[in-house]
Formats: sequence, C-alpha cells, structure tokens
Amino acid sequence: MFRVESKPRRVGEVLACTGLVETLGVNDLKRVSGVAVALIVLLRLSIGWQFLYEGLWKYDMADSATPWSAEGYLKAAQGPFRDRFRAMAGDPDDLSWLDFDQMTQRWTNWRQRFNTHFKLDEAQQKQLASMIDPPKSATAITLAALPASVDPSKFPVDSATKKPVITYDAEKKQLVVPGQLLPQEVASLKGMVNVLDLGDNVFGVRGDNDEPKRENDALVPPDVTELAFYKAVVAAEKRANTLSYTQRLTALLKADPDRVGVEWTATPKPELIMGTRKSGDETVDNVRYGEIQVYKDLINEYETALHKAKVDYQLEHVERIGKKLAAKRTEVVGPVKALDAQLQEAARKLLKPEQIALGALPPEHTAGYRASQQAMWGLLILGTLLLIGLGTRLAAVGGAVMLMSFYLVVPPWPGVIQPPGPEHSFIINKNLIEAIALIGIAAMPTGTWFGLDGLIRKVFKRGAAE
Repeated sequence: MFRVESKPRRVGEVLACTGLVETLGVNDLKRVSGVAVALIVLLRLSIGWQFLYEGLWKYDMADSATPWSAEGYLKAAQGPFRDRFRAMAGDPDDLSWLDFDQMTQRWTNWRQRFNTHFKLDEAQQKQLASMIDPPKSATAITLAALPASVDPSKFPVDSATKKPVITYDAEKKQLVVPGQLLPQEVASLKGMVNVLDLGDNVFGVRGDNDEPKRENDALVPPDVTELAFYKAVVAAEKRANTLSYTQRLTALLKADPDRVGVEWTATPKPELIMGTRKSGDETVDNVRYGEIQVYKDLINEYETALHKAKVDYQLEHVERIGKKLAAKRTEVVGPVKALDAQLQEAARKLLKPEQIALGALPPEHTAGYRASQQAMWGLLILGTLLLIGLGTRLAAVGGAVMLMSFYLVVPPWPGVIQPPGPEHSFIINKNLIEAIALIGIAAMPTGTWFGLDGLIRKVFKRGAAE
C-alpha cells in the first residue's frame, strides 16, 4: 500500500528550493501524514486516468466514419503562438478545398488508397472511376432489339449537331446516347411505345385519356420488347444526365460565376474568363466579384485587424470580422466538403460485406493527422505511466508540458480573443491548474509511494545489498 518516504529531509530539500522551509519550519516537514500522501497519489492517479481515458476515446474514434481530429482546435488558435499552432493543422483556412487542382489530386490519392485498402475488383474500380471521372465515351444501354413500333429515323435530333440524340447499334445490341438528353427528347422517345408507368415498377398499356388499359378489371401488360425499350430510355436518361463528381467539382470551383467570379481580359485577346483577380493592369477588369475571392479578402482583413488590435473596441471589431469569416467559410467551403463526403459515401456503397469487414479507410498522413496522432499517443503513454507509477516524475513533467501546449493554443490572457463557450477564465484555466498539479507531483516521489517505481527501487536496493 502507501509508504511515506522514510527520509523526510528529501521533502525538505525540495521545499528548500522554494523558500518554504523557513516559513513552515523543519519540524512541520517531518509531519507529512499518510492522508496527505494518499491524496497526492490519488491526484496522480486521477490525472493519469483522465489522460488514459481521453486517449482511448480518441483511439477508438479512429476507426469510425468521423475520426477525432485536432485540426479544428489548432485552426482556432489565438495568442502569440497562433501562427505556429495553426501551421500544425496544415491548411488552417481550408483554401486547398477551393483549389480545383488540389482537390482533384486529393481525390486521386484517395481513390488509390481506397482501391488498395478494400481490394476492389475490376468491376468495382470501373464503377468508382465512372463516378469520379467525366465520361470518355457515349452512354450505352444494353437492348436486345428495337420494338416494331420504334422507327430509328424518327429519333429526336439535336438542334446544334443535327444528329440523333440516341442511336441503336444492332450489332452490339446497345442503345447509345452521345450526350445528355433533354426532357422533351425523353418524352418523345417514350411516346414511341405504348407503355404507361404506374410507379413502384408497375407498367401497363396506355389506354384512352392516358389511363391504364384493363381487361376484366386486370391491367393489360405491355409488350415485352416495348417495355424493355421504355426501361432502356429511362436508364439512358439517368446515366447520360448524371454528372460525375469531377464535373460537379468543376461547376463549384470553375464554372459558377457567383462563386468564382468573372473577369474581362483585353490581352492576349478580348474574352471573359471565370475567376476574380485584383489587378492594377488596365487590360483586366472584374465583371463579377466571386464569393471565393470575398472569402480570401475576409481572411486578409481579419489577419490585418488581429495584428493591429490592442484595445477593447479593436478586439470587438476583430470578433465581428471573425464571425463574418466563419459564415463565409461555411458558405464557400461547405459545399465542396459536402461533395467530398457524398463521394466517399457513394464509394462505400460499392463495397461487399467482406470488404466492409476490413475496417475504415486509414486517414491520409497530413500535417493535421500527425498533430492529432501526437496528441492521442501522448495522452495514452503519459496516462499509462502516471497510473502504474513508472517513470513517474518524467511522466508528470511530460504531462505538464503537453497541457501547457494545450493552454497556449488559446491562452486566457488579456487581449486574446476567446472562443465562444460556457467557460470563462482569466489567466488561469483548467489546463494550467492541471499542469501545476503535475509539476507538484513531479517534485515528490509518488511513484515510490505507490507504483512500479517503488518496486524497481526495492529490487535495486536488494541487489546492492547482496
């Protein structure tokens, strides 16, 4: 159980460094009660358990669909070490999400890791590629034969190309769609067969006034070849009109004038170009200012105001800009992140049960991931050492250093903007209190009172005596 250090002079030596010996008196130092020792050890165990449990929770979340990450905490850093902590997140302002080239490279890397981890077969790889990449060829739907009522010469014609919007390849037995299908074109194709869609995969023959035809109160089933053609047209419309994820990303980051902006350039030739550039060149004129550029300007405005802020009204101004910046980030970055999440969810639906059993896809080793791993393993290792009392003094010092790094991310100092929340601290918060407690634990031999340090010390003493 608990063992009070037999040589109280060691406690005196520790306190002598702080100047407390003269205040308390030497005799007081000899009266360290067993209750005090038990409480100090209990404090060490409590902090160790908190560290270990928090680390275990973060470790358990690593295999979930939404693993824990320190990125959000680091991105919100304030104070004199703000730039250093935000840099640890890798992309503190999420600007890489607004760069088309970086996003396509992110998806390329993700697809490779997804294929390798889940060991996709050839069919699954083709399905995933068709979801991400723009179609390189026309949409083709298998169809054994055209119904007798369908005349290919009467297929709708594209007004621009003057070519049919759909053709039938009798040799390959495929209905081929070279591009997208307009609603009126689909309606014209469906009208070539006498099929009525009643919903819930129920079909009948079209009767008078577009009502389903019945005989003896029973639906008259459509002709098999006509029904096959009708379903092939529906499938062709869906495939031809479904944009790939890269095309949808292009719409978000390259083709939406409200988001990207529009500029007029006079050189090398007069033309309108998607994008908003602030330029003093007379050959460039901003026709429409994009929301992405507004977001970038807000970042610059916030950083400038933050570095100049010294008094209360300036800090309040920074907070107002910060709220506008957070709202604009959600507006411009949110849709891209949502598209990324949709892609990953659609890819997971391709997996077979045995592939799902392989577990979640390991995260990419970004700067933010490395910072998260360091925090998680620090909690796990230091918590375990504090609990079992092994290398207790070093573990306590290490824990104090880690807590101080948490403290300095958003220190509760005058002039440092605090994140919204129920906690209100000034100079001292829970992280600092716990760090001070750990320094106190490091100054005392709690590991020899209760822990493996005591057992190891006994073994070495016994070996020396022999």
